[in-house]
Amino acid sequence: MGVKDYYDRLAGVYDSLYKNKYMRVVERRIISEFVDREDFVLDIGCGTGEHLKILNKAIGLDISLEMSKIAREKTDKFVVVGNAEFLPFKNRSFDVVVSFFGALNHCNLNRAVREVRRVLKDDGIFIFTVANVYDAKWILRNAVRGNFKKIKKAIRKRRGVIIKNIGDEKIRVNTRFYDKNEVESILKKENFKIICTFGANITGSPLDRFIYKTFLKNFASYIGFVAKKC
Repeated sequence: MGVKDYYDRLAGVYDSLYKNKYMRVVERRIISEFVDREDFVLDIGCGTGEHLKILNKAIGLDISLEMSKIAREKTDKFVVVGNAEFLPFKNRSFDVVVSFFGALNHCNLNRAVREVRRVLKDDGIFIFTVANVYDAKWILRNAVRGNFKKIKKAIRKRRGVIIKNIGDEKIRVNTRFYDKNEVESILKKENFKIICTFGANITGSPLDRFIYKTFLKNFASYIGFVAKKC
């Protein structure tokens, strides 16, 4: 199933599937630390609008029309249907660009970073997360099930499949995994200065707000980056 179709199909149950409030506790802390109230923000892969709700001046972008509709209704903010690799905005439009959870796992990250640089103002900030190939919870869960070949393949090829059950239907979409060094290399190539890195959804509990910048970030479900356009 294509990315757009997958998220269109998932939109109606998305919030109920991802209802653990601690999944986003780190992202919220990062936003409060690096995004000023008067910053004009683009949220790439805004989904159903959970982060748009806490951003004061923001536009959302999502590849899914159905996700975009929900985000628009939930936040009363302007939401565009579009692709991270071809952002439909003018050069130097935004103070900050954010992209949390899994949006950038489904695109060419080099192209997306290049596009983000284009639409950011000089000295603008890019904050985002991508799926971590060394996600300890995922590795442990599959090790307990004896899926050692699956673990080895995911680490070697940096690719996997997300599968969700919606009623009697099983839907799936391909995804990409990254390690911290790989993403840092892409950012430096596109002339971003890395301010800090962090881990999102390390334990999925209140503990994450205290450990998100420690060495445990390397084993989080998502590795995050705060980078400045140079």
